[in-house]
Amino acid sequence: MEEAAGNAVLEVGKCLAAPIGRQFMYLYNYKSNFDNLEKEIGKLKDARDEVKDKVVAAENNVEKIKQQVKDWQRKVDSIIDEAEQLIQEKTNSRCFNLITCYKNSRKASKKVEAVTEFLQEKETFSEVSLPTTREDIRLRLTNKDYEEFESRLSTLNGVLNAVEDAEAGIIGVYGMGGIGKTTLVKEVGQQAKKKQLLDEVIFVEVSDKPDTKKIQDELANQLSLKFETEAERASKLYARLKTDKKILVILDKIWEELNLEALAIPCGNDRGGCKVLLTARDLNVLQSMDSVKNFQVGFLTEEEAWSLFKKMAVDVVDQTIIKRDYLPNDVCKECRGLPIVITTIARALRNKRLRSQWKDALRELKMPSPTKFAGILEKDYSKIALSYSDELKRTFFVCSLMVNNTTISDLFKYIMGLDILEGVILTMEQARDRLESLVCELKDSNMRQRVGVRGVVRPEVAKCC
Repeated sequence: MEEAAGNAVLEVGKCLAAPIGRQFMYLYNYKSNFDNLEKEIGKLKDARDEVKDKVVAAENNVEKIKQQVKDWQRKVDSIIDEAEQLIQEKTNSRCFNLITCYKNSRKASKKVEAVTEFLQEKETFSEVSLPTTREDIRLRLTNKDYEEFESRLSTLNGVLNAVEDAEAGIIGVYGMGGIGKTTLVKEVGQQAKKKQLLDEVIFVEVSDKPDTKKIQDELANQLSLKFETEAERASKLYARLKTDKKILVILDKIWEELNLEALAIPCGNDRGGCKVLLTARDLNVLQSMDSVKNFQVGFLTEEEAWSLFKKMAVDVVDQTIIKRDYLPNDVCKECRGLPIVITTIARALRNKRLRSQWKDALRELKMPSPTKFAGILEKDYSKIALSYSDELKRTFFVCSLMVNNTTISDLFKYIMGLDILEGVILTMEQARDRLESLVCELKDSNMRQRVGVRGVVRPEVAKCC
């Protein structure tokens, strides 16, 4: 019995010896514990600064910082402050108190362990940020970019309904250059996201010389998609767009048929949640790309044109000397309801406060080939002129000289008399068929208001020929 009791006491003594020994070591290692703490805190500061530099670089690149990294930074700042305060207390302490030394040494030892864990966690940060989908700045319209005109409202709603329609994979918007197609589709993207019809909107300007690689790079950039090799470019982009997410890809300013499959844009029955919205001046281009729903953007009404003109020209239109003889109204009418012309001319005249300047501008606008605004409008219309054949340009120019009551037969006489038709034409029937084909092409290209026996051609467009 006594032997058993002795063994029990011995075992208890062994159990107590280890903890008591550890407590004693805190006193014994007092100096080394603080030396280790200062050394490890130095390492942690270096690690903190390194992570901070990466975070700043990621934020400057408009990337989203991982929450784990944010939490790590916050905790590291806290433990560094606590450790420095503890080290400062040790430095300032002049009296030797065993209890105080024991407590501080123990705290220093525990903080060294914590610092070691933070340093190990930092090594797991291969990246401090998450890939983010960046919204194209061109989609962020301001009030001056979009005017909610009554004549455009039905078109806007029609395109929005088509975007919401699960069966409509490819949607088209067409109209002549400068009519406002780009502005309208940007507003469609904005409203669709606001109404949560879409998860993502991607905007790419194609231009008259489409570059497949450039278009794919633009898509990938907005989708935060990276390619390890060129070989995986198309497959990875296709897979990203084909997800269940509702993605609208806006391809703006299309001048000729594009192969969407070659661009790695899913457009068939297995397109997933991807939709494509195209803008072109020619309806034939949209139809060649199998656009199932196409919407035409027309000219502004006289009231809408005047409203836009006043907004762009600001208060100069209310100047008494300018208002005399209705000069601003006449200048606005010469813009013929084209938003880009209205905006450009109004801004060019907004600081012109002499009546003579406005009269001169009106005279220039009425000329067949205005020189005063040639430089201003050249950028917007040079490509339109280059995109037509000489045969079509000449036909259009003759149309622009016709009065409102001109018949197709009258036009035919002029076309034949001026020997405008090209190619081998053997009969009068063939010539008439060719002329009607050209007139239809003008209509589909939005270079005529209406086609048929009678029609009105916007005179300012004829200047492009």
